[in-house]
Amino acid sequence: MKKFKLVISLLTILFFTSSCVESIVGASFGATYLSVREKNIKDSVIDTKIASQIASKYLINGLKTPKNSVNIMVNEGRVLLTGVVRSTKKARLAIDLAWKASDVKEVIDEVQISRDPKIRFRDFGKGFIDYSLTAKIEAKLILTKGILARNYKITTIDKTVYLLGIAQDKNEMQRVLQSISMVLGVERVINHVILKDDSRRRK
Repeated sequence: MKKFKLVISLLTILFFTSSCVESIVGASFGATYLSVREKNIKDSVIDTKIASQIASKYLINGLKTPKNSVNIMVNEGRVLLTGVVRSTKKARLAIDLAWKASDVKEVIDEVQISRDPKIRFRDFGKGFIDYSLTAKIEAKLILTKGILARNYKITTIDKTVYLLGIAQDKNEMQRVLQSISMVLGVERVINHVILKDDSRRRK
């Protein structure tokens, strides 16, 4: 029982820290890093603020627990929600709270509703598999020629991969989708990437 509680605690921390905070590591690499990112420092700061606001609201309203866990990814004000909740009421609440954060331009709902009210140990096993798949995909995109991997955000839920970010053109987007589909274990890819010249990026 103690081991089970420890696993729950660790996974709760993992869900919170790995899915809701925009990492601004670009500054440590200097101008070279920033020159290959479509999003600038200002947008990164705004996205971090959006993610933090939403995560705080989710924590208060029970949307960041092992039972109801909604993941948050933000790119230039576009918010992608993934994860699993146990009721349509919680799913609706997740969307409503996301829209209340300042500077949000779009909320994309990919939250799944589970009708099973219980948390089962296999659910945690799935979480580790999904985390491993995301890591493999990120590594592969970094090593794939013709892909600016830093412009993409990736999360995996039950072997379904969700993408958010900016593609330089349709060819790069196609290379990204093809690379991900070839990763062993990936069953489905949901693409919410927009092109570099998409009108939704205009201020």
